[in-house]
Amino acid sequence: MHLKHLITLTAVALVLNLPWTGASLQAAAPQVLKSAGCKTEYFLLQDLTKPFTDRTGTKLQLGNTGNKKAVHLLMDRKIDFAFTCETIEQLAGKLQLDPEVMARWKSVPIAKDPIVIVSSRGNGVGNLTSAQLADVFQGKIRNWREIGGNDLPVRVAYINPELESGVTLLFEEFILEAGNKLAADAHVGDGPSMVGNYVSLTPGAVTFMGLNSYQEKFGEIVAIDGVHPTRENIISGHYGLAATYYLTLAGDNNADVSEFLDFVRSEEGRAAIEVNFIPFSQ
Repeated sequence: MHLKHLITLTAVALVLNLPWTGASLQAAAPQVLKSAGCKTEYFLLQDLTKPFTDRTGTKLQLGNTGNKKAVHLLMDRKIDFAFTCETIEQLAGKLQLDPEVMARWKSVPIAKDPIVIVSSRGNGVGNLTSAQLADVFQGKIRNWREIGGNDLPVRVAYINPELESGVTLLFEEFILEAGNKLAADAHVGDGPSMVGNYVSLTPGAVTFMGLNSYQEKFGEIVAIDGVHPTRENIISGHYGLAATYYLTLAGDNNADVSEFLDFVRSEEGRAAIEVNFIPFSQ
């Protein structure tokens, strides 16, 4: 190292009151928050990652492990918080966790993830029961007249489950019993626009998608069990085809996690959620 460079670096260190060891000055490593959780909520956390990092400099490291593994990782302090599709009270009962330990934990609702059923306008069905919905998408109902609609073959469409989207996975969890599958002869599209356009052009077609992906040109939104997916019905829980997503926190105080929770509740955080989900109103 040249003498003039050594003098300059030493002077900078003295001015900033930094220890000088003869090594080059380096910026402090960025803070990283580790988290894991629900495989469908993972996509929500991805939406929040960039704006949070841009605002705070803290990075989020995400793992779509599922609820169960995330809770155990949080218990072992291998992550800073979990993102879960159920409250810790619900999960504690299923996982047979120590009630005294879990009493210090909390699950904070942050968003709703609604799915809408979109039907071709000529199908003649504006409402489906949950049982009918399951039968339609499993290929058990083959003509709309079987459930009071017009004489048209049912043509099922859904988003490719291999894409980075939790919609198909979430729909299966809501509607299908364990072990059942969506119709194998369905039209599969690479995204909501593709299945939406298919429904708009195909008599008898029906699909599902996230509410924020819906466009009126795709078709008619069908009520489920007589309930329409209005924002009020979604937030209140009356519309059943909507998941609630939570941040699940351990009992000890973590300032960095609190900073993330504050961001989620901020105007900027709610705007990031609104892109693909509905912010939870408290």
